[in-house]
Amino acid sequence: MISGCSSNNPDVTLEEDPGLPNHSIYRPTDLDSVEDKLPIVLWGEGGCILPGAAFTDFLSEIASKNYLVIANNGISQWRFTTSGMLLDAIDWAISENSRPDSKYFEKIDTTKVAVMGQSCGGLEALHAGGDLRVSTVVAWNSGIFDTGNMGGATKNDLLNLHTPVMWVNSGPKDIAYPQAEKDFAEVPDVIPSVWANYDYSEKGSGLFGAHMAGFFTPKSDAFAHAAVLWLDFMLKDKEENIQQFVGEDCGLSVSDPKWSVQSKNW
Repeated sequence: MISGCSSNNPDVTLEEDPGLPNHSIYRPTDLDSVEDKLPIVLWGEGGCILPGAAFTDFLSEIASKNYLVIANNGISQWRFTTSGMLLDAIDWAISENSRPDSKYFEKIDTTKVAVMGQSCGGLEALHAGGDLRVSTVVAWNSGIFDTGNMGGATKNDLLNLHTPVMWVNSGPKDIAYPQAEKDFAEVPDVIPSVWANYDYSEKGSGLFGAHMAGFFTPKSDAFAHAAVLWLDFMLKDKEENIQQFVGEDCGLSVSDPKWSVQSKNW
């Protein structure tokens, strides 16, 4: 097992587990002090290839709020990933929660599962979102191409969604903006949906411009803040958080004018 405190957050441990190869686990360091069971957050890596530590600060912030976060790929592993790896992580978490000699024994809420990812990893999340164990889907800087197949996702995956879904982009300079815009327009009317944009247009276009800025701009925690609000709403039953995402004067855009948020089907 590889283990160690994650970047800038001593309350979170980043580790690998031999029972779940090709994944990285972010968890509260002191599991015994966690009073409520940990919901599960699964993460598809950017490019469907980046290592499990690529988004350490973002994922550590989520884990510090008492979530079990599992990212595709080992901590320093560069390997092409699939949406099936997200589902493998659900299987592992369910098994660990029921195994008496596991440190996670009866500490995981296996009924509360989010699949998320960035760019190509967001496509993996959308593809995995049809699994009936999933509670919500979040696609960051991502959207399905008309030609399909990147990240395993096709437009048919929108028809398989059965939970609330959110797309988060970095404004019109985000290279995934057009695809997310179409996904949001095309998602079935029975699916509660949000499309949120934090405008990083000043970072420019291209792969390493606005597209990645929400995760790698120093002192910018807008994405992590929105993620925790959404996950608390979806996985911890904080119903009041709907006000952050739904309505003309939703909390995100009121608190920071760089946010613009659209919603439908609520």
